[in-house]
Amino acid sequence: MDALTYEEFVQLVEKYKILPFSEFVPEYPSLTAASVNNDWHTGTVTDPWLWRIRIVQDGVAAYGKFFRDKACFIHIQFFPIIRSILSSDRTVEERYKDGLISRTAYHIYKVLCEHGNIDSRNLRKLTDLNNKENKKEYEKSLVELQNYGDVVITGAANQNDEDSGWSSMCYQPSELWLSSMHTSPNYATIEDAKNRLIAELSRSCSDKALKFFTKKLKL
Repeated sequence: MDALTYEEFVQLVEKYKILPFSEFVPEYPSLTAASVNNDWHTGTVTDPWLWRIRIVQDGVAAYGKFFRDKACFIHIQFFPIIRSILSSDRTVEERYKDGLISRTAYHIYKVLCEHGNIDSRNLRKLTDLNNKENKKEYEKSLVELQNYGDVVITGAANQNDEDSGWSSMCYQPSELWLSSMHTSPNYATIEDAKNRLIAELSRSCSDKALKFFTKKLKL
């Protein structure tokens, strides 16, 4: 099998609408599975590790940990729909007031709204969560925001010797990212969103894959 090209990766996202980074959905494709013959972490045009950022910057898909700690790509036309489902069509403020979002996650979100696109190192400083003992709480809260579709990964900042690839990721509120891509952040109703998503997934999913998404997204 030939190495996957970036253009073929984009076609996969356009076809399936939701494409996991790695294999965690049964009987369903992923970037890692489709690119087993690619040269990973080489910095070349055929390196899929770079594509996870390129596809976001090209405005093709949102990228983030939308399913617990699992990263995936969601086509930009369907991201507002899925975001509405993930958030139960409620704002961050509404969910925070009802105790559905942690204080730390809410604080991180407000800082991101104020400063826009920020890399993780600077975000930890701006939120006063840059001490070693705060790292776990910070990372957990950041995943929490992605699980609701409130925040997306938008890039990667320069690293130093002490940083890992994930620690240098850049984050932005999803509404700001959608606006920068000239895409409306809103969708009609959560019921309409679920109906449209089920119809779309039914075209490309096996029974097992559809059952997974139905359960995870409460469709």
